[in-house]
Amino acid sequence: MTIENTVVFQKNWEAIHEKNSEGVRKYRYIINEGSSRSSKTYSLIDCFDLYARSNSNKRLTAWRDTKTDIRKTVLNDTLKRLKSTNRYKQGQDFNKTESIFSYTSESTFEMHGTDDEETVHGLTQDAAWLNEPYKISRDTFDQIDQRTSDFIFLDWNPKKDHWIDDLKKDPRTIVIHSTFKDNPFCPTEQRTKILSYQPIKRSYLVENGLIQENECIAYNFETNPKNFEQKHLKELLRCVLNEDKRSASITKWDIYGLGIKAERPNRIFNWKEISYFEYLKIEAKTYIGVDWGKVDAFGIVEAKYYDGKLFLHELNYLSEDKWKDRLSPLEHENIKGKNEGFVTWLFTKLNISKKVDIICDTNRPLKISALRYAGWERAVGAPKVAGSILDGIDLLENLDIYYTDTSKNIAYEQENYSRVVDKYGVVQEEPEDKDNHLIDPTRYIALYLQKIGIIKKV
Repeated sequence: MTIENTVVFQKNWEAIHEKNSEGVRKYRYIINEGSSRSSKTYSLIDCFDLYARSNSNKRLTAWRDTKTDIRKTVLNDTLKRLKSTNRYKQGQDFNKTESIFSYTSESTFEMHGTDDEETVHGLTQDAAWLNEPYKISRDTFDQIDQRTSDFIFLDWNPKKDHWIDDLKKDPRTIVIHSTFKDNPFCPTEQRTKILSYQPIKRSYLVENGLIQENECIAYNFETNPKNFEQKHLKELLRCVLNEDKRSASITKWDIYGLGIKAERPNRIFNWKEISYFEYLKIEAKTYIGVDWGKVDAFGIVEAKYYDGKLFLHELNYLSEDKWKDRLSPLEHENIKGKNEGFVTWLFTKLNISKKVDIICDTNRPLKISALRYAGWERAVGAPKVAGSILDGIDLLENLDIYYTDTSKNIAYEQENYSRVVDKYGVVQEEPEDKDNHLIDPTRYIALYLQKIGIIKKV
């Protein structure tokens, strides 16, 4: 059977069959790492499918952390790949219920989740494939490893502090690195999108010291006074335009262009923790950010800006409804009938000063009015205009931000707040609308401080 394949497929196919000087299989662990759109998944699907067709009585298994995830990812991709290359049900059959492809060679290609411990500890196979095993523990891998006779595929985007790094030290391991440039089938629009991330400092000419980064913007590309090669000149011009369009991103280029790191590529922030005692010692003006929440979390953040750094402390995360469930009958009576009475009751309970600047979500103007009427006269609506969410995120990304060790929900949100990932696996500019009940009020504070000139525009 002849199908169009990539260089990534070829390298993996060769790694499967390569022998050492003693005629024994050279590689047991074949690690594929690199960027999105590099053809890793389709290449490994092709390897497993063709291996099953060309070998008798082989059991091949693919694994993710859950059965649901393996069906959503590898199984769906396998069906797409086999159908697009006219291999589906040609020399094999498919059991949808069991997620098993059975071949006339009497080999099988099966999909499993490591959440089924009985299967992990009981299933034996000739070859295994661990797809993006970020949530698969080393112990689970060891169980699969000791029950696999021939070889194991692993594919991922490199992540810090993962057991795969230890596996790389095994002399029976080969690492196959790939990027979108290795995939001739990468859609043009996705290739263009990835190239738009390349910054000036990651261009060939800058990285090799042939031109200084600060010279690039003013460089005369028409006369080309330094006589750069056209391919390098073209790349540099593209990088300059990327910077001008503000699409350039070192992080995104490293992840999607070079495939050299992937600590949740769509994660936006990576703030640092300090002790509450350290926070209290910071002598700086206090600000309050508010994100209203009746059913969802009612986020209230206290912040200090000092020495170019923003320090955060969580004041509230309980929703209005959850607070009311906890109120005593007397407390209910005290706030009953008052205009937006709960808000003023909560601010009083939290001992929020009436002299502090309070920057609030603008979608509840009556609540802001109630605060001002009750004595919190410095309560204002957050600066909101078209593009303010992205502007606010950009501002926060350029600040050193710290949160107190008691602010557990700030810790959670800053770790999980993420950008939208499109159907091609490419991270978009806009954030997901979740895990933001303390992120949003932090953004309000930062934009407010920029508006009044305390934080300078970046």
